[in-house]
Amino acid sequence: MSAEMSSARARALALAGQARALVESLLGREPLLPGSLYTLRRRCGKPGCRCTRGELHATPMLSYRGQGKPQNVTPRPGELATLRALTEAYQRFRRGRTQGLRLVREMRAILERLEGLRVEEGERRFRALLARRDRRDSPGQAAPGQEGR
Repeated sequence: MSAEMSSARARALALAGQARALVESLLGREPLLPGSLYTLRRRCGKPGCRCTRGELHATPMLSYRGQGKPQNVTPRPGELATLRALTEAYQRFRRGRTQGLRLVREMRAILERLEGLRVEEGERRFRALLARRDRRDSPGQAAPGQEGR
């Protein structure tokens, strides 16, 4: 086996281990909320308000991308921790999914290369087999199974 084939096999096995661990992390049961929390900072426009001096009013917002259309929702203070957990779980899942797709692409490239290397080796052995057969069957020598006829 060539060094390149050994290296490709080792990388494929390493990727398989990474994929296994990644799939296990993606198979969780925690709910996901497609969106993110952010803080909206703005001026109210009242003269003499602190926001006219640069101290902007801050409002937590949920940017939600579910049910077919994006929405911005102002969560209540008691909902923030739950919404943060749901949106962070969704973002972790999406990062894991992206990583999984990268692993699949890399694995595909490695498997294609391994196939090419193994086919090259098979063809090399086949040519060697044909060359041995040609040497045995060359003129002046009886073909195997033809001796004594």
